Amino acid sequence: MPVKIALPKGRLLDRTAAVLQKAGWGLDEYHQRARSYHLKSPKFPSTSVKVFQEKDIPIQVAVGNYDLGICGLDWVEELLVKYPSSAVVKIKDLRYGAGALFIVASRFGRLTTLEEIKASRGNIRIASEYPNLAALFALKSRLSRFSIFPVWGAAEVYPPESAELALISGEVDAETFNHDLMPVSDGKLLGFSAYLIANSNSWKEKDLSQIAASLDSNCQL
Repeated sequence: MPVKIALPKGRLLDRTAAVLQKAGWGLDEYHQRARSYHLKSPKFPSTSVKVFQEKDIPIQVAVGNYDLGICGLDWVEELLVKYPSSAVVKIKDLRYGAGALFIVASRFGRLTTLEEIKASRGNIRIASEYPNLAALFALKSRLSRFSIFPVWGAAEVYPPESAELALISGEVDAETFNHDLMPVSDGKLLGFSAYLIANSNSWKEKDLSQIAASLDSNCQL
């Protein structure tokens, strides 16, 4: 049966391309300067490959448009927070593309610690590319009033004038951030890396084991 695979462009592209090259997929046109988003693998001739924005891949896999995908765990969790019954299964941690999500505030804002944020009676505005995870943070922190501002990148520029907080991605052990931002107490919300994911129905009904196995020994370069 034909197998459809979604691969990321952007931050994970170079490392994913290197991993797949070592695995012998033969995707010579998968690189930053590629002009085509549709690729074929000589090693797996029954597959068709398409390149997406990373954040779209869990959605494409969940709705069944694609059988397999590679993307960061952060975007998988962003989908599952809102749609926990989505038809996405996490197959394998590929052990590259590590990062973390942090709740940050401006050093010059009126609220700089989690204790101050929880005690505030005002509306706490949170800007993020990850609105579902931002809302989960607010609910778990028992914020009395909050608003989530979904943004497409650059959430870090919102505090302090346009938001009290931002949920942003950074290095795993990041302690400082641009724009005079600082992590609030317990600011690290989620650690993540690149994952191989599958549509749950495809994983049951199609033999995807050979494709998945090709990545076993090729993720650490």
